[in-house]
Amino acid sequence: MYSKEQITKIRQLINNYFDKGEVFDKLKKKIESEKIQIDDLDNEKLTKLLRETNLIDNLILDIKHLDEIDEYNIQNKQLTFVDPDRINYRSVSLRIFKGRAFLDFIEPENSKLQLYLSFCGQRFASAIVDASVEPEFNELFLFDLRTEAQKANVDLLTLSKLDHPIELCVIQIQNGQRKLFSQKLIEWRFLLCYGNISLNIELPTTYNTKMQNERKNHVGILQIHLELLPKTGLVLLPENIVVSQLSKEKSVNNQISDRFHTYGNAWWNDFKELKLSVRPIKLYSESQDGIWRPSCTFIRELQSVRGIMSPNHAARFVSLIPMKTSDRGPSGDRLEVWHRFPTFLALKGGDFEDHCLLLCSFFLGFNLDSFVVFGSTADRPHGWVMTRLQKPKKPNQKQAEYAYNFWEPLTGHKFELNDPKVAQLYKRIGCIFNHKCFYANIQENDSVLKTDLNIEDYTKWKAVDPNEINLLKPQNFQITLLRQTIYADELEPKLEIQLREAIGSYRKIINLATRYDEKLGSIMQIALANYETEKITGLQFAQFEFQSAIRSYIPEGHTFMSFPICFNHMNIQKMLEDIKTSPVGGEVLTARGDQTYHAVRVKMEIYPEDIYAVWVSVSVRFHKIV
Repeated sequence: MYSKEQITKIRQLINNYFDKGEVFDKLKKKIESEKIQIDDLDNEKLTKLLRETNLIDNLILDIKHLDEIDEYNIQNKQLTFVDPDRINYRSVSLRIFKGRAFLDFIEPENSKLQLYLSFCGQRFASAIVDASVEPEFNELFLFDLRTEAQKANVDLLTLSKLDHPIELCVIQIQNGQRKLFSQKLIEWRFLLCYGNISLNIELPTTYNTKMQNERKNHVGILQIHLELLPKTGLVLLPENIVVSQLSKEKSVNNQISDRFHTYGNAWWNDFKELKLSVRPIKLYSESQDGIWRPSCTFIRELQSVRGIMSPNHAARFVSLIPMKTSDRGPSGDRLEVWHRFPTFLALKGGDFEDHCLLLCSFFLGFNLDSFVVFGSTADRPHGWVMTRLQKPKKPNQKQAEYAYNFWEPLTGHKFELNDPKVAQLYKRIGCIFNHKCFYANIQENDSVLKTDLNIEDYTKWKAVDPNEINLLKPQNFQITLLRQTIYADELEPKLEIQLREAIGSYRKIINLATRYDEKLGSIMQIALANYETEKITGLQFAQFEFQSAIRSYIPEGHTFMSFPICFNHMNIQKMLEDIKTSPVGGEVLTARGDQTYHAVRVKMEIYPEDIYAVWVSVSVRFHKIV
């Protein structure tokens, strides 16, 4: 069934189609060739003539294209309306039918699968399906082939030079935990030769699936169909043009890779000659496809990302992405794998390297002079982000002076260099880099407090030639963030009920009754509304109103205690455990006395990608028994 909006669009499309002069010219010639009298022309004969001249078929193709776009919009919920001119824009339709030979799921288990696709700054997620040997995905995705600056279609020859594969990643979800099941880069440009292609995509093993079975080469097959739209007026390219372009790109990329490898080896040998203490120099890092690549290629400027309004919002967003410690290999060593941004976001979690790379890339998009810093804390390797802000120049001052800030990507906190917490958090600095530069710390003392951060001083920092870095192909492309699919007004009441039940059960175990005060919970909402804003801006509001409301509500002689805490998950038992183990939280939960009343209030802030902050306030008022 078509909606009213779709019917209106189809009618408009039909009217526009028959307004074209060529349509009536073809129909007139057909009538004349058949020597049909106008008086004898009824609906049946007219329909037959329209079909014989292919006019109806061409019209149906346009309507079908409109229908596919609307189906895409409904499934992916990315657009709230369809531009009437959208059907004329060059795009790639990708339909995924089903999976085959997902042999990891022969035995029934409580697992789910979800697909994520990324292409030219566009990202989409499939519905979550049950994991099985033949999972039923049945999804349709539509990718626009225009850049933001282009108002018209790009010719196919220009598109053949677009070295940007469709990135597919398959996520396995089990017991709420996500892991990368497989990933594949799909070369789509042969569409420019054939118009449509059906493929059986073999999904390769990843670092996760290889650990489970070293002998496996692939973990499943996906049946997909690619189609170039619109179909009408399409003049396809000869196959040899695309083959030649792909061969040229491969040759150039191999030459650049070999060149940097040769340069990097010489650079590293020079560095070793300095005989410095052992320090983390991340010139190369292992990517999610198992290939070691220059670390600089994992960073890029992420500009105009909707949902990230400022550097502070970026820091908060990245800090809320759960920290997931990297897996360990058979030898027990940490498997340090750097994910591409779409995979990191699809996993909804990653180690500190993933957080650093994404945060630095967001900062670069805001035109901040930003770098990833690799060093260590007191007991383990660690990374963070550094920004440097140029101070206003004084008269006759030749050299620029900078103010340095360290950003902890796992918490979102920002520290000035002279902040005492810097020395508590970070101990040593090994290297500093972004998408354009790489510097290794060659100072005798590499401690954070003793390291001179003037990276332009070549007596203290060994630089990689920026011209060599500029030739490298980036591993990440521009991204968009998926819209939220969860809503605070639905989740907050459920979480409050579950927390109340959990707290009541806990107090019952220690022989304490539990009663709740609804009005106290409403008052606590004033404070909760402030916490997330304070995290981003550092500013507080409504403090006087909150304190005044509490003072006037708590009876004289009664004690009031409150414990606020923030989570980036919705696991009630973990929440309760964290509250219990906190000195203040534990005291609130175990409070006893006359007229003891508790209050539980939950406030959620939801960001793109369904990344969220859950603020919980557990409060109590009571009259102490003397």
